Amino acid sequence: MEDQLISIEEIIKILKKRRKIIVIITLLSTLASVVLSFFVIEPKYEASTKLFIGKETTEANQSYSQSDVIMYQTLMKTYCEVIKTNDLILKAAKEANIDLNAEEVLENLSVITIADTQILEVSFKSENAKEARDLIEEITKEFIKISKELFPNGNVKVLQQVSLPEKPVSPNKIINISIAFLLGLIVSIALSFLLEFLRKTRV
Repeated sequence: MEDQLISIEEIIKILKKRRKIIVIITLLSTLASVVLSFFVIEPKYEASTKLFIGKETTEANQSYSQSDVIMYQTLMKTYCEVIKTNDLILKAAKEANIDLNAEEVLENLSVITIADTQILEVSFKSENAKEARDLIEEITKEFIKISKELFPNGNVKVLQQVSLPEKPVSPNKIINISIAFLLGLIVSIALSFLLEFLRKTRV
């Protein structure tokens, strides 16, 4: 117990002795994160839509069988890949008057299937909120058109209209600054103990 108390006392002593290093490194790390988050990193906006994938229904046949549901859930991966084809992306970018190639669009495009449903969520991140919205709108139009050609009996419905994003999704300034503060604190404390260890080994 006495050894433990001595160890705790030594830890406190080292922290007090090296408090300037701890404060300086922690402050520098936090300030660097503030500068990056507020002045360097460009904010990104995300526009998204949700699409329902099903069969073409008529007044005479508006019901879904279990096999229909299973079939369309199985086809969801295929529909995902259709959205991410270069031709579709390039046509959508051209219609939206956006000067991006397919690779640049795909880097910021997300297409996911909501588990155990026939719903696709399509989203795009951009430094320009209007660009994000316009591109998702055109991708949706092109996707519906191509899907009708590939799956004549299928039907794509827009469940959630795309809207102009008002707030950026990144960077998350609070999280970035908090992480930088904690990292700075941990690194500075570790450095304090290392310096103390090196000092003792020289004696």
